[in-house]
Amino acid sequence: MAENETSARKKGSGAAFIVGIIIVCLALAGTFFLGRLGYEKIKTLTDNSEEKQQFETYLYPVIMLDPDTFDDITNADMDDLLCSSILSLLADSENNPYTFDFVEGQTSGLAIPQETVEEAFVKLFGAEVKPAHHSVECSTCIFEYQSAAKRYVIPITGYDPAYTPKVIDMKKSKEGNVELTVGYIAYNDWETNDKTDFNSPEPAKYRKITLRRGDSDYYVSAIQNADVSRIASNEISTTVSSQPPENMTVPSQTQK
Repeated sequence: MAENETSARKKGSGAAFIVGIIIVCLALAGTFFLGRLGYEKIKTLTDNSEEKQQFETYLYPVIMLDPDTFDDITNADMDDLLCSSILSLLADSENNPYTFDFVEGQTSGLAIPQETVEEAFVKLFGAEVKPAHHSVECSTCIFEYQSAAKRYVIPITGYDPAYTPKVIDMKKSKEGNVELTVGYIAYNDWETNDKTDFNSPEPAKYRKITLRRGDSDYYVSAIQNADVSRIASNEISTTVSSQPPENMTVPSQTQK
């Protein structure tokens, strides 16, 4: 009887833990990106509006925590790159909570294999720089790297984005690279908008993000300050047809 009760408690705890992971995945995706193209490889530049939306989805995990600017990917902050790579996996609407294992112990959470993080790293930042694996502080928590198991453990907590991206302008260079002017819309600014009006708030700042052409796909190679005067002179509208993202604050799972 005692053994059955213990087994039942474990099953109940496991179910609650899975529910918590489901909440994390859904909250990170948010309605802002549901119904879009998802986190996919970027290969073509055809329809402008669709491509802008695709780029916004692609760049979301990159800019959500406001990484430091860099003129070339080789000079980027490794902590920023690792955080973005991991967050891209959590924000991927194609992922589900059963894709990864759940671990409990001194650090409990979602276990993401090192190999999977490396794949996400290459999709975002190419192969010029190799990830230097280590624990990184991300937003309100730490993504713990466990070298023996070759994995990251992601705690159940909140992952509020600092910004959401709005692609204002895009152009292709002679070298085949893509230069994007991206507005950083402060996440909290969505709260001041009329929820029935789907015009986005004005960006708090702008960045020029360069996507370099790799063997088959583009990847982020630079994030630089944008020429704000040029943006103002073009009188570019920031109106969007999407709803603002849902609140991504996810409380720690405490149910038993």
